[in-house]
Amino acid sequence: MLKSFFFPFSAEQPHQSPRQWTESEVSDWLRSIGVKETYIQKLYEEEVDGQCLLALDEHFLVTKVSMKSGPANLIIKRRDELINFTQKPPEKSTCSSDQTNKKRNLGNKIDLPKQKAKEEENVLQEKQPVVQQCVLTKEDCRARPFDKDPDFIYVKHRVLQPESGAFNLINPCREFKSLANASQLDNTRLRTKFAREVLKFATGCMNVRTNGTIHFGVMDSREDADYVHGEIIGIPIKDKDVFVDALDFIERSFSSDKEHIRQCVRPPRFIEVMDRTSVEKRYVVEVDIVPSISIVRGKIYKVRLPNFKESANKVEFEKETVLRRVGSKTEPVGDTDQLDFFQRIQDRDAQREEAEKYPCDPEIYQNLGRKLTMLMTRGKKSIEKEKWFILVTNKFKPEDLCHIDWLLNMNIFCVFDFDPDSNISGLCSKYSQSHAANMHSLQSYQISRDTTIKEFTGKLLLFEQTSWIFCNGRSDFKGSEPPCDDITWTNTKRPLLRETISLICKHILPKGTFQVIFLLTSPVENPSFTLFMSFQQTCKAMKTSFASVNQRKTF
Repeated sequence: MLKSFFFPFSAEQPHQSPRQWTESEVSDWLRSIGVKETYIQKLYEEEVDGQCLLALDEHFLVTKVSMKSGPANLIIKRRDELINFTQKPPEKSTCSSDQTNKKRNLGNKIDLPKQKAKEEENVLQEKQPVVQQCVLTKEDCRARPFDKDPDFIYVKHRVLQPESGAFNLINPCREFKSLANASQLDNTRLRTKFAREVLKFATGCMNVRTNGTIHFGVMDSREDADYVHGEIIGIPIKDKDVFVDALDFIERSFSSDKEHIRQCVRPPRFIEVMDRTSVEKRYVVEVDIVPSISIVRGKIYKVRLPNFKESANKVEFEKETVLRRVGSKTEPVGDTDQLDFFQRIQDRDAQREEAEKYPCDPEIYQNLGRKLTMLMTRGKKSIEKEKWFILVTNKFKPEDLCHIDWLLNMNIFCVFDFDPDSNISGLCSKYSQSHAANMHSLQSYQISRDTTIKEFTGKLLLFEQTSWIFCNGRSDFKGSEPPCDDITWTNTKRPLLRETISLICKHILPKGTFQVIFLLTSPVENPSFTLFMSFQQTCKAMKTSFASVNQRKTF
């Protein structure tokens, strides 16, 4: 999926001279200082670029843009601050040529180091918020397919889906361990620590009959400000045999059914972590747990976890314990709960047996609700009120229309719809029950040379009602507009589509004010793919689109 990245514009740290800014970059700067979107849109329509910004005065803003004096004064004031900042010459360490100042500096020579240190401290304090604003949102990534050995690689600093509990016994629950001090441990301590975490996790999974994967080299601390939970870091590995041999602790940690444990606990897998900033090889070490019903039926597993005692300088084994997965953690079964836990063993066996009869693909299940929320809000608590959304969709099944209420509360600018029946039985029909929408074709977005953008948007009411653009025919249109086959569509509709996208994304909606969502619930055909590529080419510098599809094949 295409992740949405955002660099907040900062007046204190522009990326180039304001004189060279485009209209869109001026809009970004205005947005960064808190100007209302209506005023930003008007200035964009007046083609105010960097040169115009430097020449603006308050009279122009009040009379030509109909701006209130408050925001007009703010723009002029912040513009002047911006000019002063960009024109400020670098500080020189040489003394002034003025003899009087030179004598004064010599007289205060003892105070200069303190004064300079204080000035540097102030500069750092001023720049710190700007640096923090430019931190990138870290990108999600997919985990290695469960219990498989594909040609797979992780990218450092990408983020796995959160740790999880037993969902349906087949989709693996996950647990992360950073093992950040791995390179500092000797082989004995590292082997013991690795074995302890694996056997603890494995016993918990087997006792509740769920598949699971434990990941080493993935951040598990929510308190470390430098990382996020689930972030891939990797661990340096000198000898892989240390991790493989750690499973030999099975023989001493379990008093019975040792062969069962060997069958359910898969050997460690080493997935390389790609890091373009370092030549050091790092890996994520993963162990899959597969408690097949033919192996674990009727069994409760007790474990004596190994622990390296520094005081005795040797490995010791803890008291035998029954463990289980509780949410995203592995916890011991308390004395008061053990009777009930043992009595329900047949229920857990029946659930596992049923799950194995109708397994779902562990690769496909993810916390898609969380992912969709993160993408649409860019990691914030809610969707930005000033953000416009462009929706691209195709045919909806009737049962899917019951789950689109979240769309009704969004600020949708336009919809590119490839379903010719949408206004009769599709998404457009459902949307129109609660919202007004203007029905348009691709031809509707043909603009003549003597028409301004303001006149065009006013004519189509683009900022007042959602524009519903039928991209391949409309069955309820009285003038007859049937859908085209791929070849006809390519020859007749594709040029119109590209012009429409260019008009909306480059001239009507300022850069940074919109997000494109591909919501595809049916198989994708060539026209939909063409639209996707057109948005990519038009918005390639914006990185403001993502796709949500019903299956991996469609994506």
